[in-house]
Amino acid sequence: MIKIKFCGAAKTVTGSNYVVTTNHGTFVVDCGMFQGPDVEHLNLEPLSYNPQEVDFTLLTHAHIDHSGMLPKLTVNGFQGPIFATANTIQITTELLLDSAKIQESNFKRGENYGKYTKVKALVYNIQDATEAIARFRPVKFDEEFSPAEGIKIKYLVAGHILGAASIEVDIEDDGVWKKIVFSGDIGRLKPGIIPTFDTEYKSEPDVVLVESLYGGQYHPEIQESVDEMVRLIADTTNNGGSAFIPSFAVQRTQEILNDLRVAKDGGALSDDLKVWLDSPLAQRVTKIYTTALQHGLDSIFDFDNLIYVQKYKQSEGLAFKSGQVIIAGSGMADGGRIVEHLSKALENPKNSVIFVGFQAVGTMGRALTEGAKEVVIGSRNIKVKAKIVLLKGFSAHGDTNDYLAWVRRFATPKLTKTFLVHAEIERSTALKEVFEKEGINGCYIPSLQEEITL
Repeated sequence: MIKIKFCGAAKTVTGSNYVVTTNHGTFVVDCGMFQGPDVEHLNLEPLSYNPQEVDFTLLTHAHIDHSGMLPKLTVNGFQGPIFATANTIQITTELLLDSAKIQESNFKRGENYGKYTKVKALVYNIQDATEAIARFRPVKFDEEFSPAEGIKIKYLVAGHILGAASIEVDIEDDGVWKKIVFSGDIGRLKPGIIPTFDTEYKSEPDVVLVESLYGGQYHPEIQESVDEMVRLIADTTNNGGSAFIPSFAVQRTQEILNDLRVAKDGGALSDDLKVWLDSPLAQRVTKIYTTALQHGLDSIFDFDNLIYVQKYKQSEGLAFKSGQVIIAGSGMADGGRIVEHLSKALENPKNSVIFVGFQAVGTMGRALTEGAKEVVIGSRNIKVKAKIVLLKGFSAHGDTNDYLAWVRRFATPKLTKTFLVHAEIERSTALKEVFEKEGINGCYIPSLQEEITL
């Protein structure tokens, strides 16, 4: 008997968490944080399963909506190993400690948990995060291992961020071996700074869980957005303004730095242009990327006049300067140092704010990219006079074409169930229609907390 319970990222984007029960034990794939006004409160609710009964955990990648509740799992009695690639462990360590630090700080100030709840609560602290981190066990891509008798695991490159994996799980069930593939987050076919998934890889699973975040949608070419970003920066800084880039600490910041280095090397941007990276977390993650990706002496992320802002005091006056680029978190402008910068920068019509990723409902980034003429920052009403631009080509997530290329590798007559997850219902439904036209078997959109016996 094999059962899968969809405890997150089912008919919603975040909170990835799947519980698999077998004759050989129980394991969890991902344990992520719910994000957004409609689901954030779920982080405060008890887990819908007993962590003490979980034998091991498989983590697809580091993003907080896949890893952010691992400390909650251990706090509530999970004592097994957490398997992940080495780079995922490095990045997740930084993200969990950062998340715990923010929670502790907010709780001590008497603030509510998150942005959308009215409860003063702490899901976990730094000590809890440290205990979860101690349970990490590194695995290598493409090398099969067996965490329990009757269960075999293999991690495959997913191409989403550094270390990201899709996971194949073979389970012996009453004398018959069955294979389940968990996609994790699927990267784009056109490789950037990290390798993409292997389109030539073939396997014959019985069941697949596949991301459908951009189901029915297609991204612009990455290079189009890169060229537009460089042009906007050049125009803004040449005309006496500054360009502000709210950026995610993992993958997006590193891609932007690499793009700016290439632009400077090619003469599209001046060597004298100052670029301030004002995110301690992004700086730490960039060091991880540098170690993993640098070949030879030259870093793909360093260039003339790139300045790492070390202390908050150093960043306080940056927004008043002209002719420069400021990269800071968070990517949706709903927290972090970018908020302070925008409180000063938005009222200057010479400035540009360049968003380089998805902007969720309820965030300041969403409001700005939808044309808000005024936003509230702290206790102030800020008039929006700066130029606001959203560039959609930077997404680290695949689109419909990428999902098709990923799933076709597994589309054999043996495939009986294809679960579409990690998306709002509209996007999953759109991808379901595409998959069915392509002859992908057993497409189904599970609901949150639904349990299915295979």
